[in-house]
Amino acid sequence: MKKSVKSSSIVENIKEIRDKTILKRKNFTSDQLNKPVSFWIKDDRLLNEKGKEFTIILRTKGCSWALSDSGGCSMCGYINDSSIESIDDKHIINQVNHAFQSKLEEIRIERKNFIFKIFNSGSFFDESEISEEVRNHIYQKVYESDRIQEFVIESRLEYISKMKLIDLKNQLNDKYIELAIGLETVNDYIRNTYINKSMSYDDFIKVFRICKEIGIGVRVYLLFKPPFLNEQGAIDDCVRSIINLINLGVETVSINPINIQKGTLLEYLWYQNRYRPPWFYSLFKSLRKIHELKKDSTFPRLISDPSGAGTKRGIHNCLKRECNQKMISILRNFVLSQDFNYLNKKDAYYDCDCLTRYRLQKNFH
Repeated sequence: MKKSVKSSSIVENIKEIRDKTILKRKNFTSDQLNKPVSFWIKDDRLLNEKGKEFTIILRTKGCSWALSDSGGCSMCGYINDSSIESIDDKHIINQVNHAFQSKLEEIRIERKNFIFKIFNSGSFFDESEISEEVRNHIYQKVYESDRIQEFVIESRLEYISKMKLIDLKNQLNDKYIELAIGLETVNDYIRNTYINKSMSYDDFIKVFRICKEIGIGVRVYLLFKPPFLNEQGAIDDCVRSIINLINLGVETVSINPINIQKGTLLEYLWYQNRYRPPWFYSLFKSLRKIHELKKDSTFPRLISDPSGAGTKRGIHNCLKRECNQKMISILRNFVLSQDFNYLNKKDAYYDCDCLTRYRLQKNFH
């Protein structure tokens, strides 16, 4: 179910808010330019086993789509982490080296295999953001680490080419590679009107087929509860999208419940009480529905690691700490195990009185 909205004004609102956000960006010191935004190691689900993830978020010039006249996506505030100053290849290589040097010993002594994710809040294959020299440096780092079994990068469709993917595959032939794409939904209207993504499902299919031809996996990001959808609409959109992707044969689906990021149209709607982040109940209902409908299918790896979970800006039920912590624990156990039984144990999470309020509100908010 979709809420009524005048789509003609959405892009202009996004642009206006984006322009104000860009003006508020801070200068970074030389030390900050030579270190990534963030990096960490934690438990994660590899394709066929429990393992560890090593993630680096690079500081770059920022997403070209967000910096363009388009205004970027309605929910994305990653432009806040981009650099006002000129940032060159040396800076980004130093960021990668700093993260690897900081975590090298931890990776070496860990018994579990690793998935390495490198994000730049934009597109890995955008030459104006990540050059070929930097990409090659990253490939070499991954190739040299025996513990890294999987490698994940992300990009908008327009920067992906067959030659870039072949080069990636040739340099990391013994690693499992996944190309992550922010499809957000299989519904073109929701994606391009409410999210302002400017890409088609047909174009995604073309890139998907190229990846299959080369032997590279595809990870799809789905946005759970885009702007202007209520809870039931979010459930319907998520179920429809994942069933399409199961039928297509993607390797991984990452369900990303919205979190309210600063300097976005979504934050503006949230402040006006015109948007509420999704409930855990809705996310779990979506997953159970998918399992019910496609029980005999081969499932992709289904993952979800919500930012801001349990807070006002992130996915939450009521604001009782124990309620949200229980939800986070259930979701984490499901992701690591891929066992739907964690979601079907009703007694494990249906003992909070906020469930009644959710049932009354899910068709309206």
